[in-house]
Amino acid sequence: MEHLFIPYEAHRQVGRGIALVFAPHPDDEVFGCGGAIMSHVAAGDPVHVVIVTDGGYASDAAGSEDYVRVREEESLRAAQVLGYGRPVFWRMKDRELTYGEPLVGRIREAILQCRADFVYAPSLHEIHPDHRALAIAATQAVRRLGGELRLAMYEVGIPLLYPNLLLDITDVVERKQAAMACFGSQLLRQRYDKHMTALNQFRSYTLPMEIQAAEAYFVASASELARDPLLLHKSENQRQAELRAALDASDAPSSARLSG
Repeated sequence: MEHLFIPYEAHRQVGRGIALVFAPHPDDEVFGCGGAIMSHVAAGDPVHVVIVTDGGYASDAAGSEDYVRVREEESLRAAQVLGYGRPVFWRMKDRELTYGEPLVGRIREAILQCRADFVYAPSLHEIHPDHRALAIAATQAVRRLGGELRLAMYEVGIPLLYPNLLLDITDVVERKQAAMACFGSQLLRQRYDKHMTALNQFRSYTLPMEIQAAEAYFVASASELARDPLLLHKSENQRQAELRAALDASDAPSSARLSG
């Protein structure tokens, strides 16, 4: 039954096709889905990356142009390591990203412009407000576009509660680490690279021993999101109840049944 809660097999790709990655800040594109980006590049898929905010809030002089430039240069260097080209910087204000029609519309236009097959965005369960606003807006944009456009939600600040796809990144984990090392301004504040490496290693827990690292995703098509608006919002109790898992003493086998 365990495989109903988390995948017990790994994939070499999240999928094939044009990929569009939305990162709330410079570095999230690498920490969250650097392995997926490399898998698309290796398959010959076009990859587009949009860095939504300027990442300027963490500066002592919040929003300073010099600090914003440093963070953009870090993403540019990381892009060279991953091999996808150059990210696009929208330069919206860090920690001021809000869900609304302007953001949904801009995301929708970006999806249409590059004819994306896969849209990568942070998980709805993230704790940073910019991550959550972007997650909701990206979900709404994908849902409205419909069809078989697919949304792949990645994890950064908090692990996904129930991923439905694990991507084997064993062969590229050192390149991902090299790309994460490009973000020196952030690693001075917190060793995010070590945290993400540990998370990727943990994601191999249910996988064969030869797989040493994996990225976790929740993947859904636009049509699935349209049919089930609560697909991404179900509580853990709801999900386990649907799987008929025991949630309290009344669900457990009785002693009579056990002895019989």
